[in-house]
Amino acid sequence: MEWENLLFKAEELNYLELFLRTTILYFVLFLADKSLGFRQPGIVTPYNFLVAAGISHIAASRMVQPASRPIDAIAITFVYILIILLVSYSYIKVSPYIASKKQKVLVKKGKVSKGNLRKSMLTIDNLLSILRKKNVFDLQNVEYVIAEPNGDFSVAKDSLSLPVTKSSMGIPMTTKELTKILIYDGKVDRKIMKEKHLSIDWVYFQLKEQNVTDIEEVNLGLITEQNELFIH
Repeated sequence: MEWENLLFKAEELNYLELFLRTTILYFVLFLADKSLGFRQPGIVTPYNFLVAAGISHIAASRMVQPASRPIDAIAITFVYILIILLVSYSYIKVSPYIASKKQKVLVKKGKVSKGNLRKSMLTIDNLLSILRKKNVFDLQNVEYVIAEPNGDFSVAKDSLSLPVTKSSMGIPMTTKELTKILIYDGKVDRKIMKEKHLSIDWVYFQLKEQNVTDIEEVNLGLITEQNELFIH
């Protein structure tokens, strides 16, 4: 066994060299994955899919080919991880929608948004199929349908359509409200402010009412349709 065969080109590999080459690349990928930090299992965005597919291909193509150079795979993997970390840093500091899609409201209060449906590359038949999978068979019973960045769909049923409703018990009820991100990592979303006809003075007043003196301290601020601001 020669180290040159493990890390550089070789005419052929014996079983021990093949085992050691695979082991080395496995632990390189293990360290690379740890350096990426937390990733929630089961949530695969297009960005995360490309990351996983790219790294896997780099490693796999050099595990079993004797003429390949695993040392190149190691170098490429770490450069690849560095780029991913830079993109992730931008994702956190600049905007949550750089590396993933923004959620889209497909149905609001029983009315279909044709524009968002088109942007999501979905048809009415697709939408109805999604609702059936969520045990909703009548579009009028839907409060909201939201296309999530991870490819899943969130469905909020109308309060009157729930198995046991407050109305059936004679209890006053309120309509579910869809919150939007107004403040993210200390920065105000001017687009949401304009959409809701709010001013920056209103935002500062709301923060003051909640004993927040510096907007930079706000990690997440959600605003409801009734213009109620919740700080997290």
